[in-house]
Amino acid sequence: MGSKQSFLSAEELVGIVDKRFPALVLYARSWNINAAEDLVQEALMKLVKQPKRPVNPEAWLCKTIRNAAVSRHRKSERQKKHETEAARQKPDWFVPGDSLLAKEAAEKLAELSAERREIVVLRIWNQLSFDEIAELVGMPKTNVFRKYSEALAELRRRLT
Repeated sequence: MGSKQSFLSAEELVGIVDKRFPALVLYARSWNINAAEDLVQEALMKLVKQPKRPVNPEAWLCKTIRNAAVSRHRKSERQKKHETEAARQKPDWFVPGDSLLAKEAAEKLAELSAERREIVVLRIWNQLSFDEIAELVGMPKTNVFRKYSEALAELRRRLT
């Protein structure tokens, strides 16, 4: 081919995926990313959308994966900070040292639906973030937060 290619060809992309995908996933996992395959897939999609072919597509993919991993890490840290701050501002809904109230709270907790009870236990006693709970139970984070809030409100009503 005498002309210079301005975009990545389908054959080049297939070659990169066939040869480099496992190594790219390994690189993404080195950043402690849970969804490493998704991160690599997103980077590949960005590569396909590039108007000009990068000089070294493999290096470009590594840089894109690194940038995305750093961005996800920063987002996660900000979210943890905000959740921690929000948790500090909320009053406890029962005093852990009061064994009679704790027993009653445990009974009322058992009366919640299994789904709500699981979310409350994961959030309060296992101290998982809403993102972690959402991934664990397989529902959107907004639904997890809503069910958690509703469960706490229901527990407050039942305990007062």
